[in-house]
Amino acid sequence: MQKTIKQAASCTGIGITGQTDCTAMFHPAPPDTGIVFIREDLPGKPEIPCRPEYAQVDARWTSLVDNDIRIEHTEHLLAAIAGLGLDNLQIRLNSPFIPVVSSFSSREFVQTLSAAEPVLQDKAKKYFCVKEPVCVENSFFHQDKRYDRFLLALPAPELILTYLLDYPDKEIPTQTAHFAFGNLSDFTSELAAARSYITEREYETVVKLIGKNIEDCLVISKGPLNLQWDNEPARHKVLDLLGDIHTMGRPVKGHFIGFRTGHKDNNQLCQKLKMQVKEELCT
Repeated sequence: MQKTIKQAASCTGIGITGQTDCTAMFHPAPPDTGIVFIREDLPGKPEIPCRPEYAQVDARWTSLVDNDIRIEHTEHLLAAIAGLGLDNLQIRLNSPFIPVVSSFSSREFVQTLSAAEPVLQDKAKKYFCVKEPVCVENSFFHQDKRYDRFLLALPAPELILTYLLDYPDKEIPTQTAHFAFGNLSDFTSELAAARSYITEREYETVVKLIGKNIEDCLVISKGPLNLQWDNEPARHKVLDLLGDIHTMGRPVKGHFIGFRTGHKDNNQLCQKLKMQVKEELCT
């Protein structure tokens, strides 16, 4: 069955660029509404539904964009919504930005939406189902050597995400993370709190993008790290992938396997996937 929340709730934090405080206010919505963002700071309070045709990646995060109306940094909130199995919400914003919370993880969003009491609704849940394999293949160069990356979606009876993290210089040890999303408690305890990270060589580039938010970002250096799990970086990649997949606008059934991939690859796959499953829904 579809699910919404029983009562309104909100999260406040700093926008992704580190320049302004912002608030996301969550409200219940009727069955078949989907996830709808509302820019209350703009005349007419324009709405952007969470759909793949509005998803794009301009920097190091995913946004929803309709003409000049933007919803910035959607992945960690959408991961929380997907992980909790919520189908119908209004999300009212007082700026273009979804606030950064809990060290760029989904933990505070999960806590807030859980406290708002998720409730079942009287309509069956509708899924996008991967019907046949879909793959995105890209590459990058590091020190004049080419490295490949790929993201593959396969049919599966539930949502399963697998990620292999592998940096050319091994700034982070090669590691994997694998999750099947059939158990809400596993998502809450084992994935939602996985923090975003950068490597030391990325620091100067990233600080120009996110300003003082860099203080809440896990920086991977040669010294000892206080990781929550040995594979926390790979777990965060799974969290990002979950949020980006949810730009499809509905829960998805399929097995997604990523190797060295990021937001741009996730978005490319969703654009391919929407053509396959445009009107093909499953229960």
